[in-house]
This record gives sequence, C-alpha cells and structure tokens, in this order.
Amino acid sequence: MSTPRERKNQAQRREAIVQRGEQRRGFVPYWLRLMAEVDLDFLDAYERIYELTAVREGALPAKFRELIVVAAVAIGGYGPGLKDHIRRALRLGATKEEIVEVLQSAYFHTGALTLVHGMIALIDVLKEDEPQSSPAGTGAPARKTRRRKS
Repeated sequence: MSTPRERKNQAQRREAIVQRGEQRRGFVPYWLRLMAEVDLDFLDAYERIYELTAVREGALPAKFRELIVVAAVAIGGYGPGLKDHIRRALRLGATKEEIVEVLQSAYFHTGALTLVHGMIALIDVLKEDEPQSSPAGTGAPARKTRRRKS
C-alpha cells in the first residue's frame, strides 16, 4: 500500500505526463487518462515514442508527418482520433485540399472506406468552423451526426 505522499507524487507525475501530451498534440485522447490511472509507466513510454515519431524536428515537416497520421488513422477507421488528427493537421498549416489528396492516395491502396471515413471526418471538422454552412460548400444540407457518448 502506498503512502499519501507517494500517491500525491504519482498524481502529479500522471498530470504532468498528460499535460505534456496535450501540449504536443493540442488535444488529449479520451483513453489516455484511463491509461494514466492504470499503467503510468507504459503511458510515459508511449508519450516518449509519440514525441520521437510525431513531434521532434526531423527531415519531414510536422505538417507532412501529421498528414501521414491522418492517412493511417483513416485506414484504421477510428473516427474520433481521425477528427483530432485532421484538426492538428489544419493547425499545422495543412489545407483541406492536401487532406483530401492524402485520403485519395490512401484510398487507392486500402479501399473506399478509408476515403469515405476520411472525407466524413474532414467535413465534420470543417463544419465546426462554419456551423451554419453546408458540408464543404456543396450546397447540400448539413449532415446530422450522432455524438459519441464519452
């Protein structure tokens, strides 16, 4: 059994790791907080790998790396994460045209659902900035989406 001081130190370490991850990404994946409670050492290692693969300066600009992540997450079909990464790509300077091109390239090798999931996520993210407009300026009525329960 741990002492109150040890529990306080663990809580501070947990929050520091989560906050550092949020600063890097611009968001906190909802599952990350549970991982922090269950296995803080694993989360710490995960965050170090994230930093090495997605955040540090390298041969590819951060925007390009994030576009690769958008394609990978679209291939996996994980909608909430896809929206988070599309938002991050846009913050890093990607255009909607670049995101569409990435989704088209991924689709060619992985199938239609990659493109469909990616395009729906992109439309939803773009609608967040323009809540009264139609999807992607098509003149079509806005698509209603179900909110995922957290």
